[in-house]
Amino acid sequence: MQPHPTPSRPLTCALESFPPVCGALAEALKDDAFYQAVTIDHVGDPALRHRVLAHYFVLALDEARAVGEVHLAGDDGAALWLTPDAPASHRALHSERRTQALSRLLGPAGFGHYQHIGTTMEAQVPADLHGAWYLSILGVRPAAQGQGLAQRLLQPTLARADQARATCYLETFNPLSLPFYRRLGFVRVVGCVEPVSGRPYWLMAREAVQSRS
Repeated sequence: MQPHPTPSRPLTCALESFPPVCGALAEALKDDAFYQAVTIDHVGDPALRHRVLAHYFVLALDEARAVGEVHLAGDDGAALWLTPDAPASHRALHSERRTQALSRLLGPAGFGHYQHIGTTMEAQVPADLHGAWYLSILGVRPAAQGQGLAQRLLQPTLARADQARATCYLETFNPLSLPFYRRLGFVRVVGCVEPVSGRPYWLMAREAVQSRS
């Protein structure tokens, strides 16, 4: 899948009108330390927090479609990648559009967390991964988990990365996900601590698998 320009969705769209897959991502990732931190302004209203999270994923989906690639499991889950295929100026433009939209969506405390966490986590990425393919988001609706959807969502991009001899990496706050990613070849693991939440997370990298011919 080749990147192509996609106009950002205006923030004025109703929070209730998000695509179903974005609601699935909100269900799957609501307890993740990062998403708890960036929705802190809405912690007292679970229904509103769910809508804000879903809209967060609308913006992430738009960005990934423009400067990376997206794979969907119907309405049940998605894998969002950011890749270096698009020009740097194009990637910067879409990143800025998303950041501006999030500044209006998340609330002051949540957006402050978003900026601080993003800056500190980016600083932990080793220099040799700065041009790697980044798995930005992977999530499957809880009711659809256990069916192999997560692996099927990742396989197309991992196969393309192997063909391109590209390294991939991701970050996860969930220690239970480490064996899953290791089975897919993410065997380089760096333990980190996110300072806003004080929670540990793991940066995992995968080298391209050379085909046997």
